[in-house]
Amino acid sequence: MRSPERCAALRFATALCAAVGTTALIGCTAFDAPQVRHDETLRHQTALAEKTALLVGDERGLTLEDCVRIALANNLDVQVVDIRRRIAQLDRRIAFSAFLPHVNLNYTYARWDPQPEVVIAGGSMPMHDERIREITWQIQMSVFNPTTWFLYALHTHGEQVAELAADYTRQMIVLQVTTLYYYCLGLEEVGRALDSQIRAAESLAEQVQAFHAEGLALGWQVEQVHVALEFRRTQRKRVEQILDQTRGQLLLTMGLNPLASIRLRTGPGEEPPTGSLEALVAEALLNHPQLRIADRQVAIEKEKVHIALANFLPSLVGVANRVNTSDSFQRYSSTWMLGLAGVMTVFNGFANVYEYEAAKQGVTRAALEREQQSLVVMLQVLRAQRNLDSARDQLRLAEDQLAMTEHRYEQTRQEWHEGLVDTPTLLSVVAERDQARMFHTTARFQFQVAAATLRNAMGMTRTRIASSDDPEEKG
Repeated sequence: MRSPERCAALRFATALCAAVGTTALIGCTAFDAPQVRHDETLRHQTALAEKTALLVGDERGLTLEDCVRIALANNLDVQVVDIRRRIAQLDRRIAFSAFLPHVNLNYTYARWDPQPEVVIAGGSMPMHDERIREITWQIQMSVFNPTTWFLYALHTHGEQVAELAADYTRQMIVLQVTTLYYYCLGLEEVGRALDSQIRAAESLAEQVQAFHAEGLALGWQVEQVHVALEFRRTQRKRVEQILDQTRGQLLLTMGLNPLASIRLRTGPGEEPPTGSLEALVAEALLNHPQLRIADRQVAIEKEKVHIALANFLPSLVGVANRVNTSDSFQRYSSTWMLGLAGVMTVFNGFANVYEYEAAKQGVTRAALEREQQSLVVMLQVLRAQRNLDSARDQLRLAEDQLAMTEHRYEQTRQEWHEGLVDTPTLLSVVAERDQARMFHTTARFQFQVAAATLRNAMGMTRTRIASSDDPEEKG
């Protein structure tokens, strides 16, 4: 006949096995992939539509600062680097925990069946109680372990690298938004110029058709003007398609629905950096985030050298254990155990020597990569500065061309009022003026993009944009 204790233990084991089996069964059958994808798609579309409508619903249109502010708050790449920065911060805190004592609490319950006994003089007597409960406090603290110091310094540099990488990612997002923003505005201006050219071509086609009806124009001339008109219409359609794609890319960079519509309006631009090429390069070498990251990478490799050196040294750990037992056969129910443990590598096949040599090579490699990055930054500043000069020249030329076409338009319009020129001629001059306006606007936008590129090459891109509702912060 089973004892009540055995029956209770059997019931407990049966219940535990049933619970484990149920958990395993649930874990195997709980994930419904199609339903999860359906629910996630519905949730994502709803949330994205609400966020997009809230942020781009301004009827006045969005300025560049508005687009940048939205992108920095919603871009997924920015959120990812922020998470990496937080993880690096937590890694540093984990490394710091090596300087603090580690305390563990263990609880043990044991039941012996039958109760152990020792044989003495032909008889036997119990060794300890049938049931024993023990509570053990285990305390450990590093007394001498240089590796922990260098690991903490390494993770401190790693946290700084993550912060600089997050800032650089924001700078690249700002540059990408700036480029797409002005590209959209430029395409809109191209579309307006093509609309003007289409109106002029339509008027010319009507006049040539009338001349053809009166026998004053040949058939191939009619076909020629119609082909020119269709060519302009095809160009206009293509520009609209490119504009839709660019708007979608801009919305995607802003972390919004790329299929939504967005209205843009021009705002004040920023002045480009000034100074000689040597001064710009010096400023870039001092402030560029990639070079500051490279400095930390060299420092990290140096900490790895220190860690490799520390592997040759002994490490000491202080230990303290306190045991509380319910065993009545023990004279003391509570005992302390204090000790000091140490370990030192005497020989491991020269692995620690090779690790030290490899760590020194890592420092050399990081230094060379930093030097290479410095050269790349210098070249980027040179290219950006030359592109800015070229964009400035193009803008000056576009301003002169626009002034000339405006004067010609005013003269032709006056002649049209006096009946000296016909309507197709006037519309052709209007199309030329609109095209000059397009070139001027495009040149102005290219100048702003070139200025933003130079600021980015120097590591001076602003990543903190004041709220449009906070004039004090903007000032």
